[in-house]
Amino acid sequence: MFKDKVETIIASDESELRKLQLVILEIMKVIDQICQDNNIDYWIDAGTLLGAKRHGGFIPWDDDCDICMMRKDYNRFIGLIKDQLPDGLIYENKDCKDWSQKDVDIQPSFLKIFYLGHFSGFERASGLPCIGTFVDIFPMDPMNDKLIDSKIGKFMHKISFFRKSKPRKLRDHIKILLQNSGLEELWINKCAKLEDNGDAPYIVYGVDTPFMTREFLKKKDQIFPLSSIEFEGCQLKAPRDVHAYLEDLYGDYMEIPPEEERVPHILDLKI
Repeated sequence: MFKDKVETIIASDESELRKLQLVILEIMKVIDQICQDNNIDYWIDAGTLLGAKRHGGFIPWDDDCDICMMRKDYNRFIGLIKDQLPDGLIYENKDCKDWSQKDVDIQPSFLKIFYLGHFSGFERASGLPCIGTFVDIFPMDPMNDKLIDSKIGKFMHKISFFRKSKPRKLRDHIKILLQNSGLEELWINKCAKLEDNGDAPYIVYGVDTPFMTREFLKKKDQIFPLSSIEFEGCQLKAPRDVHAYLEDLYGDYMEIPPEEERVPHILDLKI
């Protein structure tokens, strides 16, 4: 079913970017259905939420989607998708041994749902070749002011979230050693205890993302209870206060950026 929908999109008269967006939308529908079927909460985040609010769907030049889940839901979701992803989709995270993007030597630790067919291009950040398209899913953890500003918190942020798939320097090997030492799980458990002790007024992106910093602390009541928002004709879950959430991230989020800043993540996209 998923692959049939993709082939219909590819055969359409839409532009390459729009075809990619529509395939991502089909991935989002799969994720949303799995979450609905299994009582898992998520919310769309960052540029995806901005696109929903400002454009009713994708930002016209955007080429990915972002989702957040609290850690318990995130772990449950990973356990479920091993059997519930349709043919044509795969998932990758820090536990995967074989990274699909063979030419890119940095492997994210957070979860990515990939469709690897049809599309190719070059990463804007690295300039390296990449294939397919994806949805990013970020784990979120309880947090407070003291822990986010602690020395151990800043240390954990430095050693986590990206894995070198082709380590060349000594510091790359040291970082991999630290990543495999169990420190991340100790940190995640420490964050969970904040919630258990009633000492977590905020949530923040997990240690396995690039965003575990004070800048991205979010008040719980800004997010929960979740709402819904229209995205490309679908209803997807969103933070309770979309305006405050986006204002914290972007300031005047309704202002369209200048044309030179309207750049996708994948350059020279081809089908």
